[in-house]
Amino acid sequence: MGFDGYVGIRLWDGQLVDDVVFSLLFVLFICFALVFRANYRLSLKMLRDVVYVKERQNLFEMKGGDERVFRNFMLFQALFLCGICLFSIFRNEGYFNHLEESSVLISIGLIFLVLTLFYWGKRCFYYFFGLIFTDPGRYKLWRTNYDAIMGTWGVCLYIPALWLSFVGLYSKFPVLLFIFLYILCRFVIIYKTIRIFYRGNSSFLYVSLYLCGQEILPLIFLYEGIINLYNFIESSTLWH
Repeated sequence: MGFDGYVGIRLWDGQLVDDVVFSLLFVLFICFALVFRANYRLSLKMLRDVVYVKERQNLFEMKGGDERVFRNFMLFQALFLCGICLFSIFRNEGYFNHLEESSVLISIGLIFLVLTLFYWGKRCFYYFFGLIFTDPGRYKLWRTNYDAIMGTWGVCLYIPALWLSFVGLYSKFPVLLFIFLYILCRFVIIYKTIRIFYRGNSSFLYVSLYLCGQEILPLIFLYEGIINLYNFIESSTLWH
């Protein structure tokens, strides 16, 4: 005799993916709240560095937190949320809904790995450009502003990440918001770079190399990397 009582509601195909993404975002947000609480002064300093270019830092701004831990976490958060956004965009296009739990984590991990390699590749170019064309003090000032912009961009990515993952309506809006935030982030970095490094005709070569080598060419490599990663996921038996 079969069981005729209430057996529950059948899970839809993407429920497992939703659960994994929600768990990742929930843990990340808790970590962000703890880091923000422990580094409140550094958080305010990060926001000020986005707006202003200060060659001399106030010593009182550095009290109340571990700057290295704060900076590394904010960078990790930005890259991870960017990976979540890209994963959700692919998923909204009809992919990744039938993945197993481990496959979801592997997919997000691979996207995060590509973004991390892309980021550190650019940082290596930044370092060599700064070593050749400018003095260490000015490069350190630029790096401080760059880290502040990246950290602030990462905080803003919570909006499109949550929208793409859990709101089914108006899916094009968070995609456009994600693109807008990325473009705005790059424009602010370009503006800060010109403010810090451009000092007459002698710095024109540096700014030109920066724009071509750091803001245009790397995007081509990132695009090719994402396409190759997508083709790998589609052809691999792990995701089917």
